[in-house]
Amino acid sequence: TIPPSVTEIGKAAFAYCTSLKTITIPSSVTSIKASVFQGCFSLQRIEIPSSVTEIGESAFSQCLSLTKIEIPQSITIIDKLVFNKCKNLRKVNIPSTVTSIKDGAFQSCKSLTDNSFIIPNSVTSIGDVAFGKCKSLKHFSIPSSVTSIGDGIFQKCVSLTQVEIPSSITSIGKCSFSKCRSLSQISIPLSVKSIGKYAFNECISLQKIMIPPSITIIEDGTFHKCYELKLVLIPNGVTSIGNLAFSCCKKLEQIMIPYYVTNIGQCAFEFCSIKEITIPPFVNKIKKGTFGSCSSLTNISIPSSVIFIGD
Repeated sequence: TIPPSVTEIGKAAFAYCTSLKTITIPSSVTSIKASVFQGCFSLQRIEIPSSVTEIGESAFSQCLSLTKIEIPQSITIIDKLVFNKCKNLRKVNIPSTVTSIKDGAFQSCKSLTDNSFIIPNSVTSIGDVAFGKCKSLKHFSIPSSVTSIGDGIFQKCVSLTQVEIPSSITSIGKCSFSKCRSLSQISIPLSVKSIGKYAFNECISLQKIMIPPSITIIEDGTFHKCYELKLVLIPNGVTSIGNLAFSCCKKLEQIMIPYYVTNIGQCAFEFCSIKEITIPPFVNKIKKGTFGSCSSLTNISIPSSVIFIGD
């Protein structure tokens, strides 16, 4: 029990007290600093009083026995890595006062499910890898108050089958859905103007994708190793297709490259099942491995603008 004279619990105060099971925080405490309970492997229960206005980064990281947590309404920010690797955390109460969930806040919380928490509409930003490696998550609804999807936010959420992306979203970060192996479909709203590198890398169940018309660049590896991808609609405004963009999309049999594309990256369509392709008239290089190992390719139309064909 912490005495009522204490107003702040300093950085790493109880870090790696591996036998600590319970602790009582008095209402005199207003601040829990970084890494305070990090590595308290046996900590099963803790009540955070409403007097606390700050919980520092990694404060409860690696609290392996913690199963539930109630964040008080006095908290507005869930800091970086706060609950990182709390692998048995099953219930989190996020109050409507929270406006920001920082990088890695719930990363590797392997027991978090769809019913474990609700992200309130007060949240305007969700940081990079915030829910990465949450292996039990199946559905996720992003509130309409959020405008961007951070890098790797759902990376390696291997059970994720459905994500609701609101029309408030304007950008999807790199590796945001990388290795979401159960994701079979996703609707990208028209509001999205950029999709980062390897955003859907190894989404091995994804079958179709409609890229919104505001996208002008398909970045490197965006759909790399989407083995089940059969249908892709690329908007007319796209001017560049990056390296490995559709590499190893083994069931992709047809695709139309927009007229104004000037760049097609290395190995962009490697190991696809494309049967025929027309290179747009503004492309001047067919780079190394662009259509490598496309064993079904029988017809390719190359314009006079092309001055170089790679290996």
